[in-house]
Amino acid sequence: MELLAPAGSFAAFEAALEEGADAVYVGAPGLNARAPARDFSLAEIDAMIRRAHRSNARLYVAMNSLVKENELPMAVEELAGLEAMRPDALIVQDMGLVRLARRHFSDLRLHASTLMAVHNSLGAAELAGMGMQRIVLARELTIGEIGLIRRRTSAELEVFVHGAMCFSFSGLCLFSSLHGGKSSLRGRCVQPCRRRYSWQKKNIRTRQGGTAAKDGGYLFSMNDLCGIDLLPRLKQAGVTSLKIEGRMKSAEYVRKTVRAYRLLLDAHARGGAPEKALLDEVHQLLDEAMGRKRSTGFFLDLHPGEAVSPHLSGNIGIMVGKVGRLDTLSRGGAGARSVLTVNLRREIGLGDRLRLHDERSGERVSFTLRSLKAGNRAVRRGSAGQQVTIIVKQDLFQGKRKSFQGSLFRVDVGGSGKEQPVPVGRAGGHGRTEPRPDLRKVERILREMGKTGRETAGTPGPKRGPGSPGYRWWVQVRSFQDTRQRLPVAPERYILPMTRENIALAGRMRDKSRSGLPGIVWRLPPVIAEEEIPWYESSLAALIEGGHTDFQLGHWTQRKLFSDCPAAPGRVRLHGDYTFNILNSMSLHCLHELGFTALQFSIETDRENLALALAGFRNSSPGTGGEAGCRVGLYVYGRPSLFTARLDDRRFQYGRRFVSPRGEVFVLDRGAGVTSARSVVPFSLLEWSRELALLGLDYLVIDFSEGNCRKNTMEFNARFSRRGGNLPVLTGNYDGVLL
Repeated sequence: MELLAPAGSFAAFEAALEEGADAVYVGAPGLNARAPARDFSLAEIDAMIRRAHRSNARLYVAMNSLVKENELPMAVEELAGLEAMRPDALIVQDMGLVRLARRHFSDLRLHASTLMAVHNSLGAAELAGMGMQRIVLARELTIGEIGLIRRRTSAELEVFVHGAMCFSFSGLCLFSSLHGGKSSLRGRCVQPCRRRYSWQKKNIRTRQGGTAAKDGGYLFSMNDLCGIDLLPRLKQAGVTSLKIEGRMKSAEYVRKTVRAYRLLLDAHARGGAPEKALLDEVHQLLDEAMGRKRSTGFFLDLHPGEAVSPHLSGNIGIMVGKVGRLDTLSRGGAGARSVLTVNLRREIGLGDRLRLHDERSGERVSFTLRSLKAGNRAVRRGSAGQQVTIIVKQDLFQGKRKSFQGSLFRVDVGGSGKEQPVPVGRAGGHGRTEPRPDLRKVERILREMGKTGRETAGTPGPKRGPGSPGYRWWVQVRSFQDTRQRLPVAPERYILPMTRENIALAGRMRDKSRSGLPGIVWRLPPVIAEEEIPWYESSLAALIEGGHTDFQLGHWTQRKLFSDCPAAPGRVRLHGDYTFNILNSMSLHCLHELGFTALQFSIETDRENLALALAGFRNSSPGTGGEAGCRVGLYVYGRPSLFTARLDDRRFQYGRRFVSPRGEVFVLDRGAGVTSARSVVPFSLLEWSRELALLGLDYLVIDFSEGNCRKNTMEFNARFSRRGGNLPVLTGNYDGVLL
């Protein structure tokens, strides 16, 4: 099995190679899913490729961010540059990038990022059929499920074996984006799952900022994954590559983690059971790597008892002390200073990277230790048992004063200074100059895309003519009974979930009327567990035989259910949910070419990006719009799932509201095999309905499928007619900027 290490710095890259990693992955500049990390330039990546190859190692480039429309030209230039450099693989998430790479840069080997949320054999087989040589599977799978997928696909399988775990399936989280404007799918997650939440008292009315009960904790802060004791079983399951998470982590973390896994992999390769002394050494190395509390995640159990520890903050690193006091001092033009009084439990020293955790709110902030005092004397190191004073040249946690309660963690040891870059140009490659992209090819591709350089940031989408019918309304509900609600709009379609109850009722209704069910779109969820696939196969076949033609997929790879169904060809229309994560015109083209006749644009988008993408889609291929081509819609009202998680923990109080440190109120739900959180305040773009039609959207989706449909309908009617005044809503990023 390949041992694959992360590198977010040159020091981490060198440490990975020195400790025996078979491959290293780094981020592509500006388009990788770890945006806060330092970007490597293309010239630096080229030098790293050559350096890795001289060590008989491979280098993969993570170009796995979702791409906004105005970033497509940069993406084409980077693809051209990487084609010239020939990395061992490109890790991708965005379907627009997949289309560009397959059409114009076919020599690039493609790996499907874990952000594609591939969790079953349908997804793996579809991606393999598209030319993906490797699939990075979701982290929510058992070893048994991984083995089943291996037997049902030709692609290599890569699994995360160590490091941080997201609470949500990667690729199905909107929390950071809709409640902070920073998309986790674009590498800018603010980690709301790491915050402390409280369960709301049941007698408190629904309102932002309501008083919360004291119970709760770090409910969604996952412990780190560790598969070090499961290597033989992972190999037996058919895993090709063991991936260590951590492009944001220190070189010391990379060094110790890679060394631990290398030692044990080599021991297993020699045959026989590893000796206890070696196992002790391996676990000691992982302890010293300064991660979080470790567990085996979902590898052994769909209901892991140790996946979360609500009483722990989920901080990485080693807890070094308790903060008894925090003062902020102003020094006029010199700026503010924070003074911490800390009772040390472990040794710290100048140059250490520390993280301060506010135990009341869950907020965290990091800094490098530059000033340390014991009493009135400046010292370089502090020892366990000492009370020390730390001075930081910034205002930590504005507004916090003497009542502050916090803990201090060391997340990296003091370094020797600024790291040295990898040599580039002739010095790094034995006389070889840096490969240059084919600029004429780049210009040709951009012309084909309609990206001539004349676009402006505010370019509008195509305007509808005076006689055009405008957009239509699609209404998402939970059951047939919910279609009876009176609305101020005329629904063109009703979207119904594929449940046993709905399918049975549809059969009875068809038998009575003999006229079919016009206007019904059957909705598949974004997550279908491997053992559920046979039920969906048989249920879809029955629906299609019964005359049903329209299906909205939660994951685009579910189209394989229809390609494998003898009754489906020529009889069905496939639509895409917002969970397809479409942010650009190339993704629309890619999915339309795969057979989709209606696609919802990403719920994360801002106004400018939506306008540019719609214009790019219609203008580059005029025949793609309207009834005969591909209709584009947008989710404009409802309570979308902020995260979609597999974990079902006994400590979760489903149906009960919980409150963030900022006073935001949410509800935790369990259904269709997943745990989800939804805001009590609905998401709404109703204010911009007319504008959305003018931009070129074909339909708008309103969603009453979560909670009480009658109550949801009344709330929608009040907001639509504005009878309720300025009722609170969430508007996501539409009227701002998606980061």
